[in-house]
Amino acid sequence: MEELEKYREVINDIDKEMAALFEKRMGCAKLIAEYKKEKGLPVKDEKREAVLILRNKGLLEDHALDEYYERFFKSMLDVSCDYQEHLIKV
Repeated sequence: MEELEKYREVINDIDKEMAALFEKRMGCAKLIAEYKKEKGLPVKDEKREAVLILRNKGLLEDHALDEYYERFFKSMLDVSCDYQEHLIKV
């Protein structure tokens, strides 16, 4: 059980880092929403999303994770777009 707890500690540390990066990313998404609102641009850009997904999957060293990372990344993009849509409506 000690080994499991060590792994969970590592996950907890990673989660803390990811939370900070999430806030940083969403802060940038807010600026993008403001820009899009000002310029009358749509929130979704499917071509850009496809490019981002492909590019970021290419950053993986373990390509056995490609499918899972793509799901993770798409989810993150969806959250970002939802946030931008919320901000634009306000």
